[in-house]
Amino acid sequence: MDLILFQPGAADIVSAGTGSMMQNDSPLTRAANAFTTVNKNPCLELISVHHGMKQQITTDVSNSARTSGRPVITEITCVKYVDAASVKLYDYCLRAEPLGKGPAAPTIIYLLRNSGDTISNSITIQLRDAIISEIQFQSNPDDMPTEQFKLSFTEILWTYATPSTEASAPVTISSGWSVVRNRPISAFSSF
Repeated sequence: MDLILFQPGAADIVSAGTGSMMQNDSPLTRAANAFTTVNKNPCLELISVHHGMKQQITTDVSNSARTSGRPVITEITCVKYVDAASVKLYDYCLRAEPLGKGPAAPTIIYLLRNSGDTISNSITIQLRDAIISEIQFQSNPDDMPTEQFKLSFTEILWTYATPSTEASAPVTISSGWSVVRNRPISAFSSF
């Protein structure tokens, strides 16, 4: 079973008892193979996440690069159940307030893999200056109400970690992109 955790960069968005999924002493952090977060802010559980990118390609044979402009990195779409943290997210959306400001307070999405009693972090997505650009509320006849929200950002870092085994240590592969500067990055910029 997979688990998707959403960790806003600002500590006041999610607090204990307001929809938080994970605290410092949760079963996820006490396990033998403990999962650790980048910062100590609580996380929300997401139902699903969607993210994409594309390169604009031209059919002009005189263009040897074959590209016709900047790459497009789509906003990240997240779906979660409505909870007490929802009201804070609505407030941040309407005020266009970043969920964390600067390179020291990224908003983070963890895609975790649960295999028996082991939890491993498959991929981590870090977003600099993430802003909720849209929230859609939806009631469901056979389930709890959900909300879909979209995250816009200035920079993004992806980190993939291979699961560790007794024979080998985990290997991490990272990549990143600055939407503002339209270039690859290995860490958040200091602009």
